[in-house]
Amino acid sequence: MLARRTLDLGPLSRTVMDPVRGRGTRMAGPLGAGLVGLLVYVRTAMPGVAFGDWGEMQTVPHVLGVAHPTGYPTYTLLAWAAQLVPVGSVAYRANLLSAVLVAATLATVVAILERLDVRPLVAFGVALAFGAVGTVWSAATVAEVNALHLFLASVLVLAALRWADGRAPRDLLLGGLVLGLSLGNHLLTLFVGPFLVLFVLWVGRADLRRRPRLLFATAAVTLAGVLVYAYVPLAAAQNPPLAYNHPVTLDGVLWLATGVQFRYQLNVFSASGPGDFVANLTSLVSVLAVRATPVLPVLGLIGLPILVRRRPAVGLAFMGIFLAGVYVWATYQRLEHYLLVPFLVLAVGAAVTLDAAMHVVARRRRRFGRDERVVAVAYAAGAAAVGFAVVLAAINWSAADRSADHSGEQYVAAVFGALPANAVIISYWDPTAPLWYAQHVEGQRPDVLIVDDTNIVYENWGDVAHRIAPLICQRPVFLMRVGENDLTPIRERWSLTPFLTVRSSALAPTASIDQAIFRVERPTSGC
Repeated sequence: MLARRTLDLGPLSRTVMDPVRGRGTRMAGPLGAGLVGLLVYVRTAMPGVAFGDWGEMQTVPHVLGVAHPTGYPTYTLLAWAAQLVPVGSVAYRANLLSAVLVAATLATVVAILERLDVRPLVAFGVALAFGAVGTVWSAATVAEVNALHLFLASVLVLAALRWADGRAPRDLLLGGLVLGLSLGNHLLTLFVGPFLVLFVLWVGRADLRRRPRLLFATAAVTLAGVLVYAYVPLAAAQNPPLAYNHPVTLDGVLWLATGVQFRYQLNVFSASGPGDFVANLTSLVSVLAVRATPVLPVLGLIGLPILVRRRPAVGLAFMGIFLAGVYVWATYQRLEHYLLVPFLVLAVGAAVTLDAAMHVVARRRRRFGRDERVVAVAYAAGAAAVGFAVVLAAINWSAADRSADHSGEQYVAAVFGALPANAVIISYWDPTAPLWYAQHVEGQRPDVLIVDDTNIVYENWGDVAHRIAPLICQRPVFLMRVGENDLTPIRERWSLTPFLTVRSSALAPTASIDQAIFRVERPTSGC
């Protein structure tokens, strides 16, 4: 590590303030933050199966299937390996993977902050505060690709900073590989990677001109990472129980990997994008304040210009990542997990603000010759960061704690316990996922045919009524719909009898709404 100029703050300055330390000391902060985060996340993790995308990401890796667009092959392969660890149920293992990934992100954040000359205790405290943000904590307690996206983004930042400081080829090559794998996990990487690529090219322009082969080698390892998408057609060709749209052709893979299905909802590059962004600024401020209190966002926004002044290229890269992240959030469904990386940037800014304030106080104290008070400033700044993390954790604990959430298992038990033999249940995404898990992972009710709306679409049935028609005279058919309007075309052909009311989900991993299940009655004649 390059030596950096530090203030002479007295006899304790080397342990408190000096970033040039032994390897063991350098690792203490990252390991400490990661361990604290892991303990909290494991304690609050969901114990079993979830609804929606979260339940899908517990199921698809286990059966080596293909997830919904964009396929997420990097996550699928990593989660498959993690689910081999014999700890609890398969669903719980997938949830624990998220806990490990976000805890590893906290460790990486400490390393990033120390690389930016933030003092160790401040870096430790701010990393814990970042981990206590409601949005971040939520990603750590249940299976989803978002935890991996956050971790890979943090590794990309650290690799870029290490390259800027030392010009070691291994850091550039590592960054390239991680960039490719991150693209294989989530296309949000497209709004993080370019800023870091520009940063790397700018700070290393002289070295790269002298060693152009290093640039080509980095591009090659990036491409190697992206080739993780080869998993998609290879897996689909094996006919797993779940293979979204069965993408075995190049067109099918491209359709899946580029997210064509959801592009109509994406206004990032449309003329209405700026207007959407401005219109959603109030909502953005509300989310940031509710999930992190106003303290972290305010300190973070103050710190980014300070970082630009200290290290212009670094600061501009972070500002670009933040603005791109919140812009995408505002112009695409306002999905809260899209704010994970912006929260990381705000945490970096907050740490820089605290560190800068500490320098101001330290200089003033030194003028009065109070060296013993100067050392206390360093401890006080770190203690304030740790204290804020504790307060934020206390505020968010009840909302983040999923350790008693068995709603997925209760839902499965209610549905499978009530359905007669050889039944068909036609459902939609959120309540379908835990049924898939119970059947394909745990082996429950193999006699039941589970039909999701996505099956109806990519198996070319056209609509629900056309899917019911060949089944109604052969098997008991049951139906779950979002609202009454969705039932109208079914009532026009068949009678619907209320069968069961269950606690289900609406765009969340846990149950939150009452959902009616209807039996579709056979026609009196025509069978």
